[in-house]
Amino acid sequence: MPSLQICLSRPILTMLTLAFALAPATLPLRAQSKDDALPGAPRLLPEDTLAYLRLDSVQDLRDDMADSSIGRMLNDPQVQPFASEVYRTVADFFDQFATAAEISMDDLLAIPQGQVAVALMPKNISDEAEESIRDDEDPNSEEAIRRRIARKRRDQNGFAGVFIIDAGRNVDDLVGLIDRLENQIVSSGYVRRTSSIKNVTLVQLLPPRQGRPEIEYFKRDGTIVFGIGSKTASKVLDHWLDRSDDSTLADRADFSSVMARCVGAEGTRPQLTFFVDPYNIIRRVVNQGGAAALVWPLVENLGVGKIRGLGGSSFRGGEVFDDIMHLHVLIDPPRDGIFGVLRPETGDSTPPQWVPNDVTSYTSMYWDFETTYDNVGGILEIFNGADAMTRLVEEPVETRTGVALRDDVISNMVGRYVTLRWIEPPVKLNSTAQLHAVQIKDEVQAKQTMANIRDRFPNEMNTETIGGYVAYTSGPRNENLPETFRQPTMNLMLLDDWIVFSDSRAFLERVTQANRGGRSRLLTVPEYELVSSELGGKLDGEKPFMVSFLRSSDYIRQLYELVKSPDTQRFVRQAGQNNPVAAKVSEMLENNQLPPFEELKKYFAPSGTFAYDEPSGMHLGSFTLRADE
Repeated sequence: MPSLQICLSRPILTMLTLAFALAPATLPLRAQSKDDALPGAPRLLPEDTLAYLRLDSVQDLRDDMADSSIGRMLNDPQVQPFASEVYRTVADFFDQFATAAEISMDDLLAIPQGQVAVALMPKNISDEAEESIRDDEDPNSEEAIRRRIARKRRDQNGFAGVFIIDAGRNVDDLVGLIDRLENQIVSSGYVRRTSSIKNVTLVQLLPPRQGRPEIEYFKRDGTIVFGIGSKTASKVLDHWLDRSDDSTLADRADFSSVMARCVGAEGTRPQLTFFVDPYNIIRRVVNQGGAAALVWPLVENLGVGKIRGLGGSSFRGGEVFDDIMHLHVLIDPPRDGIFGVLRPETGDSTPPQWVPNDVTSYTSMYWDFETTYDNVGGILEIFNGADAMTRLVEEPVETRTGVALRDDVISNMVGRYVTLRWIEPPVKLNSTAQLHAVQIKDEVQAKQTMANIRDRFPNEMNTETIGGYVAYTSGPRNENLPETFRQPTMNLMLLDDWIVFSDSRAFLERVTQANRGGRSRLLTVPEYELVSSELGGKLDGEKPFMVSFLRSSDYIRQLYELVKSPDTQRFVRQAGQNNPVAAKVSEMLENNQLPPFEELKKYFAPSGTFAYDEPSGMHLGSFTLRADE
């Protein structure tokens, strides 16, 4: 199982970092609105909102990104020329494809100042909706009735969306952008209507025919609210003006429960928050189809309705942490149906003595594999009848390998799983080698199981000794890989009370060396000790079922060496002969020399991830320490 280091919000923050950390070098930051009249998005959105993402303040985010480790690296005098060239290249390509909007990427990034939010919500049935019937069609015909039923089903289970953008003093720039967009929409046949509500002008764009969404928007106090769907922006305005008694997302119990678990102890408001209602999203998607009566009962039997919501947050961590993230999944007890497979346990997460000191990542997880296995069998029986696991899985596995999966493998697991990653030199596109290990109860039984598998595949598995331990290995799976790729191999070993699998023989050698004491171990590395101590603080007394340690600098080094590689530059140069994007990238690589990696390494500190179980759900958290330059 891959490391859980990267939570849902991390890719979003990475994209924002690249945009806002690079932007200060090339565009001025405009003044931020001081108007605090705009409530938080959860107090403006309807209670039945299906998904929501919010940035608390774009201006604060700009400042924080510039002060983050990546932001400081990108503005390092040795890196800044290359970073600025990357930004200008992206901006040039944006300008080429955004000519219709008549706005540059610089201007677009500069517009938002305060809160920015986007939400997905159920579609409202439009008052303007009229049934379209062809002139030559009998409204009572079977075809006409079928189309009306299908349309009604789509309308009742459709989706709408809202965008909230606090542009502050830059709101006129945003209005100009929306005016240009509106002109294009009206020219396609939409009808424009306006109404005034307490001195706020609400603009409605009504579609020329069914199947196309209504659009509405308004401006107030430096903020634009733009809705796709009937009564979207208008509902937000009603809440803002206190004209509605309807409950909001902030009043929703499951939303509050999830967000309460994602506030953390950082003493600051999260810069990014999100919430998703997966059950109701799935329900609407299924009910849009014609087979809902058949599909939905199966979905309900799986217990999907127990997911009351999932959400997360991201913080700037101050002097100690570069970032802190939380993700919480709210699940109603008892854990049955599909959630019967979620059986985490707790235990000692100290790295085993065979974990080398130079691994890129280390993850330890405790799990009740036997119960999970049995509950997976129960889920299979819903779809495939009695004894589905035996018929579909166990018998085919035993026929092919001679191994009884339940008795020989699953029942012999202690419940601890460890996975490692290591970048095998020389650096190549797939240099990241993986190692997976499962702790076992009976070494003799495990040894016999592995021998049985080897006997079934005598021509595919070789027996050799690695570091004093018997290993079963195989040659490269694909001998035609180019030189720029590492040749993965299959390597299986019984290492004391662990079954270990790796796609790199060199990695397995390092593991056996660490186990014998001939190589330093991760447990003695100061970086790991520091992350481990901070993990204890973040757990706040909870016992984790999963912990992880990650050296992000290793991945950055891999990318750095690939970028600097003559093979990479030659490949990009050749691709640039027919691709303008590749040509520009090639030009940047040749014209801008990056400093030695040791000058960049100081900007990257290790990260930690943890997960723990509680009666109402599961919680995941991660943090990256602030780099000490």
